[in-house]
Amino acid sequence: MSNYLELAQLPDGTIVLRRSDDHENPIVKIDFSKESKEFLQGQELAVAKEMIRAGIESVSGNVNDVDEFFENQKENLAKKPVILH
Repeated sequence: MSNYLELAQLPDGTIVLRRSDDHENPIVKIDFSKESKEFLQGQELAVAKEMIRAGIESVSGNVNDVDEFFENQKENLAKKPVILH
């Protein structure tokens, strides 16, 4: 059986990116608030897919420098609070 990544919505509404052969250890979890779900009107999976795609694109050209990228970001994040909307 081949191993691939899958995007799935769990019964509790959480959206996960996981390996097809490992449903117990998702790579990414996205849990939208009740307010967000109401706003998205059932489009949570489509939005999650775009969020993950954007994340992959943002590092796709610099895969060898991921550790350096996060080390640099730690410094910036420590300087100001991060608020996600």
